[in-house]
Amino acid sequence: MKKSERIDIRVPLPLLAEIEEYQRAEKIPTRTGALLELARIGLKQKGGEKP
Repeated sequence: MKKSERIDIRVPLPLLAEIEEYQRAEKIPTRTGALLELARIGLKQKGGEKP
């Protein structure tokens, strides 16, 4: 079983700017790391909203 898989996505430039700002603010070395962290945060918040 693979531990990860490469995907290519297109990100609107305004959203990319916000991701890069988050990356700098949190001192995350890569955009991939910043995207993964933001995805984890979003999924955790979504899960917390379920009854």
